[in-house]
Amino acid sequence: MAGTPEWLRRVLPWVVFAASIAATVVVVRQRGEDFELLAALDVRATLLLVVLQGVYLVVQSGRFHVVLVKLGGARIEAWPWLRLFVLGRFLNLFLPQAGNVYRGVELKRRFGVGYTRFVAAFANAPWTAMVLNFGIGAAVVALTQPAERIGPWPLGLLLACAAFAAALVPFALVPMLRLIPRRFRLLEWLHVRLSETLHVTLASLRDRVYLGRVLAWTLAAFVQAVVMLWVCFSAFGVEVGLAEAVAFYVLLQLATYLVVTPGNLGVQELAFAGLATSMGAAAVEGIAVSGLLRVTGVMALLLLALPFGGVEALRTSRSTRHA
Repeated sequence: MAGTPEWLRRVLPWVVFAASIAATVVVVRQRGEDFELLAALDVRATLLLVVLQGVYLVVQSGRFHVVLVKLGGARIEAWPWLRLFVLGRFLNLFLPQAGNVYRGVELKRRFGVGYTRFVAAFANAPWTAMVLNFGIGAAVVALTQPAERIGPWPLGLLLACAAFAAALVPFALVPMLRLIPRRFRLLEWLHVRLSETLHVTLASLRDRVYLGRVLAWTLAAFVQAVVMLWVCFSAFGVEVGLAEAVAFYVLLQLATYLVVTPGNLGVQELAFAGLATSMGAAAVEGIAVSGLLRVTGVMALLLLALPFGGVEALRTSRSTRHA
Protein backbone atom coordinates (compact mmCIF):
# COMPACT_ATOMS: atom_id res chain seq x y z
CA MET A 1 0.00 0.00 0.00
CA ALA A 2 3.01 2.25 -0.45
CA GLY A 3 2.08 5.62 -1.90
CA THR A 4 -1.52 5.38 -0.71
CA PRO A 5 -2.77 8.59 0.98
CA GLU A 6 -2.84 8.30 4.76
CA TRP A 7 -6.50 9.29 5.01
CA LEU A 8 -7.44 6.51 2.59
CA ARG A 9 -5.44 3.96 4.57
CA ARG A 10 -7.36 4.97 7.70
CA VAL A 11 -10.79 5.11 6.09
CA LEU A 12 -10.62 2.05 3.83
CA PRO A 13 -10.74 -0.58 6.64
CA TRP A 14 -13.83 1.07 8.08
CA VAL A 15 -15.45 1.14 4.65
CA VAL A 16 -14.77 -2.58 4.33
CA PHE A 17 -16.20 -3.16 7.81
CA ALA A 18 -19.36 -1.19 6.97
CA ALA A 19 -19.67 -3.08 3.70
CA SER A 20 -19.41 -6.37 5.59
CA ILE A 21 -22.32 -5.35 7.82
CA ALA A 22 -24.37 -4.39 4.77
CA ALA A 23 -23.45 -7.66 3.10
CA THR A 24 -24.56 -9.52 6.23
CA VAL A 25 -27.99 -7.89 5.98
CA VAL A 26 -28.16 -8.95 2.32
CA VAL A 27 -27.28 -12.56 3.24
CA VAL A 28 -29.98 -12.70 5.91
CA ARG A 29 -32.59 -11.26 3.55
CA GLN A 30 -31.67 -13.39 0.54
CA ARG A 31 -31.47 -16.60 2.57
CA GLY A 32 -34.46 -15.93 4.76
CA GLU A 33 -36.13 -19.20 3.76
CA ASP A 34 -33.02 -21.07 4.91
CA PHE A 35 -33.20 -19.46 8.32
CA GLU A 36 -36.80 -20.68 8.66
CA LEU A 37 -35.30 -24.13 9.21
CA LEU A 38 -34.31 -22.99 12.68
CA ALA A 39 -37.92 -22.50 13.74
CA ALA A 40 -38.62 -26.23 13.52
CA LEU A 41 -35.53 -27.23 15.52
CA ASP A 42 -34.75 -27.55 19.16
CA VAL A 43 -33.11 -24.32 20.34
CA ARG A 44 -30.43 -26.16 22.29
CA ALA A 45 -29.47 -28.26 19.27
CA THR A 46 -29.25 -25.14 17.10
CA LEU A 47 -27.10 -23.27 19.61
CA LEU A 48 -24.86 -26.31 20.00
CA LEU A 49 -24.40 -26.46 16.23
CA VAL A 50 -23.47 -22.76 16.10
CA VAL A 51 -20.86 -23.34 18.81
CA LEU A 52 -19.51 -26.41 17.00
CA GLN A 53 -19.32 -24.44 13.75
CA GLY A 54 -17.31 -21.75 15.54
CA VAL A 55 -14.94 -24.36 16.98
CA TYR A 56 -14.64 -25.89 13.51
CA LEU A 57 -13.48 -22.55 12.10
CA VAL A 58 -10.87 -22.18 14.82
CA VAL A 59 -9.55 -25.71 14.27
CA GLN A 60 -9.40 -25.19 10.51
CA SER A 61 -7.52 -21.96 11.09
CA GLY A 62 -5.05 -23.77 13.35
CA ARG A 63 -4.31 -26.43 10.75
CA PHE A 64 -3.88 -23.84 7.99
CA HIS A 65 -1.61 -21.84 10.32
CA VAL A 66 0.79 -24.79 10.62
CA VAL A 67 1.00 -25.04 6.83
CA LEU A 68 1.36 -21.28 6.38
CA VAL A 69 4.20 -20.93 8.90
CA LYS A 70 6.05 -23.84 7.31
CA LEU A 71 5.65 -22.81 3.67
CA GLY A 72 5.34 -19.03 4.11
CA GLY A 73 8.82 -18.65 5.56
CA ALA A 74 7.67 -15.98 8.04
CA ARG A 75 6.76 -15.76 11.71
CA ILE A 76 2.99 -15.36 11.90
CA GLU A 77 1.19 -15.42 15.23
CA ALA A 78 -1.90 -17.59 15.52
CA TRP A 79 -4.24 -14.81 16.65
CA PRO A 80 -3.66 -12.39 13.71
CA TRP A 81 -3.93 -15.32 11.33
CA LEU A 82 -7.23 -16.41 12.90
CA ARG A 83 -8.64 -12.95 12.16
CA LEU A 84 -7.43 -13.08 8.56
CA PHE A 85 -8.74 -16.62 8.15
CA VAL A 86 -12.22 -15.79 9.42
CA LEU A 87 -12.49 -12.53 7.46
CA GLY A 88 -11.30 -14.31 4.33
CA ARG A 89 -13.91 -17.02 4.76
CA PHE A 90 -16.53 -14.30 5.26
CA LEU A 91 -15.55 -12.56 2.00
CA ASN A 92 -15.71 -15.89 0.18
CA LEU A 93 -19.41 -16.02 0.98
CA PHE A 94 -20.06 -13.27 -1.55
CA LEU A 95 -17.39 -13.74 -4.21
CA PRO A 96 -15.40 -16.93 -4.80
CA GLN A 97 -11.69 -16.48 -3.94
CA ALA A 98 -12.18 -12.86 -2.78
CA GLY A 99 -11.22 -13.85 0.75
CA ASN A 100 -8.15 -15.70 -0.46
CA VAL A 101 -6.96 -12.62 -2.37
CA TYR A 102 -7.51 -10.56 0.78
CA ARG A 103 -5.45 -13.00 2.85
CA GLY A 104 -2.63 -12.99 0.31
CA VAL A 105 -2.46 -9.19 0.18
CA GLU A 106 -2.57 -8.80 3.96
CA LEU A 107 0.05 -11.50 4.56
CA LYS A 108 2.34 -9.78 2.08
CA ARG A 109 1.78 -6.33 3.59
CA ARG A 110 1.96 -7.25 7.27
CA PHE A 111 4.25 -10.28 7.42
CA GLY A 112 6.23 -10.19 4.19
CA VAL A 113 4.90 -13.52 2.92
CA GLY A 114 5.52 -13.67 -0.83
CA TYR A 115 2.57 -14.37 -3.08
CA THR A 116 4.15 -17.55 -4.43
CA ARG A 117 4.71 -18.81 -0.90
CA PHE A 118 1.10 -18.03 -0.01
CA VAL A 119 -0.15 -19.81 -3.13
CA ALA A 120 1.99 -22.80 -2.15
CA ALA A 121 0.41 -22.84 1.32
CA PHE A 122 -3.03 -22.25 -0.16
CA ALA A 123 -2.58 -25.26 -2.46
CA ASN A 124 -0.89 -27.44 0.16
CA ALA A 125 -3.44 -26.95 2.96
CA PRO A 126 -6.52 -28.34 1.16
CA TRP A 127 -4.45 -31.03 -0.53
CA THR A 128 -3.07 -32.41 2.74
CA ALA A 129 -6.51 -32.03 4.34
CA MET A 130 -8.21 -34.06 1.63
CA VAL A 131 -5.55 -36.78 1.58
CA LEU A 132 -5.58 -37.16 5.36
CA ASN A 133 -9.37 -36.94 5.71
CA PHE A 134 -9.90 -39.53 2.98
CA GLY A 135 -7.31 -41.78 4.65
CA ILE A 136 -8.64 -41.30 8.18
CA GLY A 137 -12.19 -41.82 6.94
CA ALA A 138 -11.20 -45.04 5.15
CA ALA A 139 -9.56 -46.36 8.33
CA VAL A 140 -12.52 -45.42 10.55
CA VAL A 141 -15.06 -47.01 8.23
CA ALA A 142 -12.93 -50.18 7.79
CA LEU A 143 -12.65 -50.58 11.58
CA THR A 144 -16.21 -49.70 12.58
CA GLN A 145 -18.61 -50.33 9.68
CA PRO A 146 -16.79 -52.24 6.92
CA ALA A 147 -20.06 -53.32 5.30
CA GLU A 148 -21.23 -49.73 4.67
CA ARG A 149 -21.70 -49.03 0.98
CA ILE A 150 -22.48 -46.20 -1.37
CA GLY A 151 -24.54 -47.84 -4.07
CA PRO A 152 -22.71 -51.05 -5.06
CA TRP A 153 -19.28 -49.92 -3.76
CA PRO A 154 -17.87 -50.30 -0.24
CA LEU A 155 -17.49 -46.87 1.37
CA GLY A 156 -14.14 -47.71 2.92
CA LEU A 157 -12.71 -48.76 -0.44
CA LEU A 158 -13.99 -45.60 -2.13
CA LEU A 159 -12.37 -43.42 0.53
CA ALA A 160 -9.08 -45.33 0.30
CA CYS A 161 -9.02 -44.95 -3.50
CA ALA A 162 -9.81 -41.25 -3.15
CA ALA A 163 -6.92 -40.83 -0.68
CA PHE A 164 -4.53 -42.58 -3.04
CA ALA A 165 -5.66 -40.56 -6.06
CA ALA A 166 -5.43 -37.26 -4.16
CA ALA A 167 -1.93 -38.13 -2.90
CA LEU A 168 -0.72 -38.62 -6.48
CA VAL A 169 -1.84 -35.18 -7.70
CA PRO A 170 1.38 -33.18 -7.03
CA PHE A 171 3.57 -35.98 -8.36
CA ALA A 172 1.49 -36.15 -11.54
CA LEU A 173 1.98 -32.41 -12.02
CA VAL A 174 5.77 -32.77 -12.29
CA PRO A 175 5.81 -34.25 -15.84
CA MET A 176 2.88 -32.06 -16.84
CA LEU A 177 4.88 -28.90 -16.05
CA ARG A 178 7.44 -29.90 -18.65
CA LEU A 179 4.73 -29.77 -21.30
CA ILE A 180 4.00 -26.09 -20.73
CA PRO A 181 5.63 -24.08 -23.55
CA ARG A 182 7.90 -21.25 -22.42
CA ARG A 183 8.19 -19.22 -25.59
CA PHE A 184 5.99 -16.44 -24.21
CA ARG A 185 6.68 -14.32 -21.12
CA LEU A 186 3.34 -15.13 -19.45
CA LEU A 187 3.81 -18.87 -19.88
CA GLU A 188 7.38 -18.63 -18.63
CA TRP A 189 6.17 -16.76 -15.54
CA LEU A 190 3.44 -19.36 -15.00
CA HIS A 191 5.92 -22.21 -15.35
CA VAL A 192 8.31 -20.67 -12.79
CA ARG A 193 5.56 -20.00 -10.25
CA LEU A 194 4.00 -23.45 -10.60
CA SER A 195 7.42 -25.10 -10.37
CA GLU A 196 8.29 -23.18 -7.20
CA THR A 197 4.91 -23.97 -5.63
CA LEU A 198 5.29 -27.65 -6.42
CA HIS A 199 8.90 -27.72 -5.15
CA VAL A 200 7.94 -26.13 -1.81
CA THR A 201 5.02 -28.52 -1.41
CA LEU A 202 7.06 -31.66 -2.08
CA ALA A 203 9.95 -30.44 0.12
CA SER A 204 7.59 -30.05 3.08
CA LEU A 205 6.76 -33.77 2.95
CA ARG A 206 10.25 -34.58 4.28
CA ASP A 207 9.65 -32.73 7.56
CA ARG A 208 8.24 -35.30 10.00
CA VAL A 209 7.57 -32.79 12.77
CA TYR A 210 5.57 -30.63 10.40
CA LEU A 211 3.59 -33.61 9.09
CA GLY A 212 2.89 -34.72 12.66
CA ARG A 213 1.47 -31.31 13.56
CA VAL A 214 -0.69 -31.26 10.42
CA LEU A 215 -1.95 -34.76 11.23
CA ALA A 216 -2.79 -33.77 14.81
CA TRP A 217 -4.82 -30.74 13.69
CA THR A 218 -6.52 -32.80 10.97
CA LEU A 219 -7.50 -35.48 13.48
CA ALA A 220 -8.93 -32.83 15.79
CA ALA A 221 -10.94 -31.33 12.92
CA PHE A 222 -12.10 -34.77 11.81
CA VAL A 223 -13.42 -35.80 15.24
CA GLN A 224 -15.03 -32.42 15.91
CA ALA A 225 -16.71 -32.25 12.50
CA VAL A 226 -18.04 -35.82 12.61
CA VAL A 227 -19.65 -35.00 15.97
CA MET A 228 -21.09 -31.85 14.38
CA LEU A 229 -22.60 -33.87 11.50
CA TRP A 230 -24.09 -36.37 13.96
CA VAL A 231 -25.68 -33.54 15.98
CA CYS A 232 -27.01 -32.01 12.77
CA PHE A 233 -28.77 -35.22 11.73
CA SER A 234 -30.04 -35.75 15.26
CA ALA A 235 -31.60 -32.28 15.22
CA PHE A 236 -33.96 -33.58 12.51
CA GLY A 237 -34.57 -36.85 14.34
CA VAL A 238 -32.51 -38.83 11.81
CA GLU A 239 -30.26 -41.55 13.21
CA VAL A 240 -26.96 -42.04 11.40
CA GLY A 241 -23.99 -44.26 12.05
CA LEU A 242 -20.36 -43.27 12.23
CA ALA A 243 -19.73 -44.24 8.61
CA GLU A 244 -22.54 -42.05 7.32
CA ALA A 245 -21.30 -39.06 9.34
CA VAL A 246 -17.79 -39.63 7.97
CA ALA A 247 -19.08 -39.73 4.39
CA PHE A 248 -20.98 -36.48 4.77
CA TYR A 249 -17.98 -34.81 6.42
CA VAL A 250 -15.69 -35.78 3.54
CA LEU A 251 -18.24 -34.37 1.11
CA LEU A 252 -18.46 -31.19 3.20
CA GLN A 253 -14.66 -30.87 2.96
CA LEU A 254 -14.82 -31.11 -0.82
CA ALA A 255 -17.55 -28.48 -0.89
CA THR A 256 -15.38 -26.21 1.26
CA TYR A 257 -12.31 -26.35 -0.95
CA LEU A 258 -13.82 -26.86 -4.40
CA VAL A 259 -15.98 -23.74 -4.70
CA VAL A 260 -18.16 -23.51 -7.81
CA THR A 261 -20.73 -20.89 -6.78
CA PRO A 262 -20.52 -18.31 -3.96
CA GLY A 263 -20.62 -20.45 -0.84
CA ASN A 264 -21.32 -23.41 -3.16
CA LEU A 265 -24.97 -22.49 -2.80
CA GLY A 266 -27.07 -25.18 -4.52
CA VAL A 267 -24.06 -27.36 -5.36
CA GLN A 268 -23.60 -28.54 -1.78
CA GLU A 269 -27.32 -29.23 -1.40
CA LEU A 270 -27.37 -31.31 -4.59
CA ALA A 271 -24.31 -33.27 -3.47
CA PHE A 272 -25.77 -33.96 -0.03
CA ALA A 273 -29.05 -35.07 -1.59
CA GLY A 274 -27.22 -37.45 -3.94
CA LEU A 275 -25.14 -38.93 -1.12
CA ALA A 276 -28.20 -39.40 1.08
CA THR A 277 -30.00 -41.20 -1.75
CA SER A 278 -27.03 -43.44 -2.51
CA MET A 279 -26.90 -44.47 1.17
CA GLY A 280 -30.57 -45.42 1.24
CA ALA A 281 -31.94 -42.26 2.89
CA ALA A 282 -34.31 -39.64 1.52
CA ALA A 283 -32.86 -36.86 -0.61
CA VAL A 284 -34.76 -34.29 1.45
CA GLU A 285 -32.81 -35.34 4.54
CA GLY A 286 -29.54 -34.55 2.82
CA ILE A 287 -30.86 -31.18 1.65
CA ALA A 288 -32.16 -30.35 5.14
CA VAL A 289 -28.84 -31.22 6.75
CA SER A 290 -26.96 -29.14 4.18
CA GLY A 291 -29.28 -26.21 4.80
CA LEU A 292 -28.86 -26.43 8.56
CA LEU A 293 -25.09 -26.67 8.25
CA ARG A 294 -25.10 -23.65 5.97
CA VAL A 295 -27.29 -21.56 8.27
CA THR A 296 -25.43 -22.38 11.49
CA GLY A 297 -22.12 -21.97 9.66
CA VAL A 298 -23.11 -18.49 8.48
CA MET A 299 -24.29 -17.61 11.98
CA ALA A 300 -20.99 -18.71 13.52
CA LEU A 301 -19.05 -16.89 10.82
CA LEU A 302 -20.99 -13.67 11.41
CA LEU A 303 -20.47 -13.89 15.16
CA LEU A 304 -16.71 -14.14 14.59
CA ALA A 305 -16.24 -12.02 11.45
CA LEU A 306 -18.03 -8.85 12.50
CA PRO A 307 -16.06 -8.33 15.75
CA PHE A 308 -12.85 -9.35 13.98
CA GLY A 309 -13.62 -6.91 11.17
CA GLY A 310 -14.11 -4.08 13.65
CA VAL A 311 -10.91 -4.96 15.51
CA GLU A 312 -8.98 -5.20 12.26
CA ALA A 313 -10.26 -1.83 11.10
CA LEU A 314 -9.38 -0.22 14.45
CA ARG A 315 -5.90 -1.80 14.45
CA THR A 316 -5.19 -0.64 10.92
CA SER A 317 -6.49 2.85 11.63
CA ARG A 318 -4.29 3.23 14.72
CA SER A 319 -1.20 1.84 12.99
CA THR A 320 -1.51 4.25 10.08
CA ARG A 321 -2.17 7.17 12.44
CA HIS A 322 1.10 6.53 14.26
CA ALA A 323 3.13 5.55 11.18
